[in-house]
Amino acid sequence: MNTLLKLKMLRGSAYKEKINRRHLTDLSNCVNLPDSYLLKNCRINRLVFHHILRILEPVVPKTQRSNGIPFPLKVLVTLSFLASGSHQKTVGKDFSINISQKSVSRVIKIVVEGFNMVLNNCIVFPTTVMQRDQIKEGFYRKYHFPETIGCLDGTYVEIVCPRDDEEAFYDRKGQYSIHAQIICDADTNIIAVCCRFGGSASNAYIWNKMNIRPFIESISRQGEMSWLIADSKYPQRAWLMTPIVHAPQGTPDSQYNHFQGRTRTCIDRCISKLKGRWQCLYKRPLHYTPQQAAKIINACAVLHNLCIKAGLPDSEHYIDPEPMPAVNEVTEMPDDNVNDLYIGIEVRRQLAERIYYSV
Repeated sequence: MNTLLKLKMLRGSAYKEKINRRHLTDLSNCVNLPDSYLLKNCRINRLVFHHILRILEPVVPKTQRSNGIPFPLKVLVTLSFLASGSHQKTVGKDFSINISQKSVSRVIKIVVEGFNMVLNNCIVFPTTVMQRDQIKEGFYRKYHFPETIGCLDGTYVEIVCPRDDEEAFYDRKGQYSIHAQIICDADTNIIAVCCRFGGSASNAYIWNKMNIRPFIESISRQGEMSWLIADSKYPQRAWLMTPIVHAPQGTPDSQYNHFQGRTRTCIDRCISKLKGRWQCLYKRPLHYTPQQAAKIINACAVLHNLCIKAGLPDSEHYIDPEPMPAVNEVTEMPDDNVNDLYIGIEVRRQLAERIYYSV
């Protein structure tokens, strides 16, 4: 008797859940979900959700069918997938409404494409002197490192083995991945992202191929004191400040390393926040082509900036359980001008003395 009673109760709860899922197809229910629900399932609040709807509505195609999935629900399903990193079928079942895996896949592709269409509006590198001065002020106020317009580093996002050029995506961990390069400001806003290369490419190689490099190099050659901060995997240049290897204690070089390293933690925190909030970037391999995986990373970068600007509390921080093995990467490219290295070393030496005597 007890077993029969339990079965009836389970059937009743399942029926109620089915009714609740049907209710969410109503447009008003999609738009007015409480903050507690959105933060738990999508890592955003209602204010950010409404902002996302406003910026995506002009670029996401409208549903032609009368019984099609409403636009706000498409965005919610995509955010749930990006935040959880779950399988598409699981997202379709768990997100308070029964949506087939095929529909979830189509919805995610459409919304992610929309985020990529607004990428240049949400991730903006400082192209004017005023914008760069504002970022420099932020870095100096927080880290006391002068003339800094960004921190640069790479992160690996695992994907399934691609059909073509699989060796280009095979990284040193023995897995297939996208090697994304990210530049952030002092507030961990992403100001540049590059996802065009696979896991086999080194940091220095990707940096030398990034579209933003010629611009930074150009303003430096014109005499502007502006540079990025990076670790020793990148080439030292007048526009790219890296650590000084084997600096003796108590010298200007060691003081420079202290402040440079402290400033560089900014990009570590940026990547930790990015992957901690949008767990599709690390929880399991992305089951997409490299091109689509790159678009998903871009979409997460856009969402990262929206959350930072809205002042949302950080989600759990990502900690790499298996850091990349430490190897000596080749930081000099064959087409580099060797004089740029020596000029960069001299600029770094002068900067070290400037920091040493100003502290």
